[in-house]
Amino acid sequence: MRRIFRCLAAGLLFVLAFACDKEQPFKPGETFPPETPPGGTTTTIELPKKELRGAWMATVWEIDYPQGARGEAAQKEKYKQYLDLFERIGINAVFFQVRGMADVYYESQYEPWSKTLTGTPGQDPGYDLLKFLVDETHARGIQFHAWINPYRIATGSNGVFPDLDPMIPKELVKDYKAIRIYNPALPEVRDRIAAIVKELITKYPVDGLHMDDYFYPSLQEGESINDEAEFQKYGSAFSKIEDFRRDNIGKLVQKIQKTIIDTRPEVIFSISPQGNYDNNYNTQYIDVSTCAKNGWFDVLIPQLYWTGEIFSSRLDWYFANAYKTHLMVGYGIYRYASGASDGFGSSASFNTCYNLASANKRVTGSLFYNSSALVKNNVGITDAIQSAFRTKVLFPYLGRTEEQKPAAPKNLKLSGSTLTWTGNGSYYAIYKLESGGKRASLSGTARDRSYTLPAKGTYFVTALSAANAESELSEKAVYQ
Repeated sequence: MRRIFRCLAAGLLFVLAFACDKEQPFKPGETFPPETPPGGTTTTIELPKKELRGAWMATVWEIDYPQGARGEAAQKEKYKQYLDLFERIGINAVFFQVRGMADVYYESQYEPWSKTLTGTPGQDPGYDLLKFLVDETHARGIQFHAWINPYRIATGSNGVFPDLDPMIPKELVKDYKAIRIYNPALPEVRDRIAAIVKELITKYPVDGLHMDDYFYPSLQEGESINDEAEFQKYGSAFSKIEDFRRDNIGKLVQKIQKTIIDTRPEVIFSISPQGNYDNNYNTQYIDVSTCAKNGWFDVLIPQLYWTGEIFSSRLDWYFANAYKTHLMVGYGIYRYASGASDGFGSSASFNTCYNLASANKRVTGSLFYNSSALVKNNVGITDAIQSAFRTKVLFPYLGRTEEQKPAAPKNLKLSGSTLTWTGNGSYYAIYKLESGGKRASLSGTARDRSYTLPAKGTYFVTALSAANAESELSEKAVYQ
């Protein structure tokens, strides 16, 4: 009877351990037991924490791109120059604004070509620019996330705007003094934006779909949201119009995620709300906490464009309200300049913020606004980022379900400095054991099942899925 009780207790402990693991499926900085050496002691190897290292590239008003470059050759060269910089400093993901004002960087059945490409609204640039952007980015081993602004159509002054493109139904549009938007209160608008997303991710092999913080508009002083008629028509379930607005944004977020899952479920859906959570809730009318708790998007990237205590306290809020969504930090590096206030006069404040965020086990990446600031390198901010990224890392797993890990590679063999193996990964990571034997560094990755080792030492290999789920470590291979 005592033996039966011990077995039941052991089984209960196993179940409890499994359940606890299910509560926190995302574990950056994992450790792996690669082997059990003679004597029966398991050696645990700590691997580098995985991290997405991204840059926002804004096209609205040509902030980052194309910055006046006209024609296919000039625009391609401009983008390659950015990628050259990104490779040098360690950026591994581009968040490119393909839709800044209901105008797009690809041929669409819903919206016109962007004015920023040719200088003329709706004019075809004469080549498939987005195909080039995605292909060139992927060729460098960098991810491409398509960034869209959900509602903005145009900006203006005193209610005067450019002519509305005939592709955009005027009954879906709402005008304010300085901004024209798709009306967030209309179900037809949600349907239209979801259709635009579907078209985009169907035509192009983007890695992610990204939305910024422009939901309900921030209006001029003395102006208020004009949606009483829509509230009367659609808001009977709500006693407060503010809750109706937040529900409209929540429904849009849910609909976009469902569209992605039904169309290309491997596409990562990320949102970058303002760092000020009160503004999100009471001005933009997105309830970030509720959206994250319900898992309506995959990655949360708050714009924490501060330093010091404000940065720290707002990081803490997002940490507490990210739930099981993957959490990254958006840095406003455009603010760095000689003589700037609030800590932005020196790149030392970035180092402090980055180290604080990286120490947080839930933070799986960084995103920098904007790409032009990386080119300018004011007060050495780009140098500081490059220094922070000096260690090679893998992309994190950002899926919305638990990782489906491939089997560990097997049959490692050495022929001179060439290491080969067998396995079923989409790609492979090769790690070198550091002195002390408790930690490994990432030597490199390989698509084929072979790798030329750069130096003598002990190596391990892992297999990764297309979604970056990583296997356990292989057996060791010693290059002497």
